[in-house]
Amino acid sequence: MFAAVGMMLATSCSDYESDELFENETPVTFSLGLENAMGTRAISDGTGVDKLIYAVFDKEGNRVAQSDDSAEFPFEETISLVKGEQYTAVFWAQNEACSAYSISEDFTTITVNYDGALNNDETRDAFFRSETFTVKEGVSLNIILKRPFAQVNMGVTQADWQNAAYAGFEITKSSVEIKQAATTLNLVDGLVGSPVDVTFAVN
Repeated sequence: MFAAVGMMLATSCSDYESDELFENETPVTFSLGLENAMGTRAISDGTGVDKLIYAVFDKEGNRVAQSDDSAEFPFEETISLVKGEQYTAVFWAQNEACSAYSISEDFTTITVNYDGALNNDETRDAFFRSETFTVKEGVSLNIILKRPFAQVNMGVTQADWQNAAYAGFEITKSSVEIKQAATTLNLVDGLVGSPVDVTFAVN
């Protein structure tokens, strides 16, 4: 009889704790956009970005939510978090066809692989953002992801271009060498590291 009563008390307590936790949670909506996605660059207008990786950490650094899936921007995601608690969310968006990027097991660091990198490769366009926030009732966060990379544009004067054309040169491809390009990006604080020299192949 005592065992049966103990089991009943344990079950009741467990149900109460679950209900209390549910009552303390509230929906949090992330409304995500891409910075200058259209019309501001010679290439890479952001329209090729169709994959989103994100993770949410509590103030102790424990990962409480994560996702790695296809996404169409602007994108909206809603999850449940505990009211009154502080969290940090990190986001990484890229072209799903690009295999140059990998994320660490703890979802905090992106590693860039430049092997076989081509010049003018739009699939390498990517965006990221870190956001720290405190959960309020039904909070909605508008977050704009920014590019971690710079686009280098090269040009010549109209006269030089015409002279090259008159001499029979038609420029259709290019290559570039970059000294000490970072290969790691910390999604939480934006710090970069592990630089290497990179040659973007003719394309």
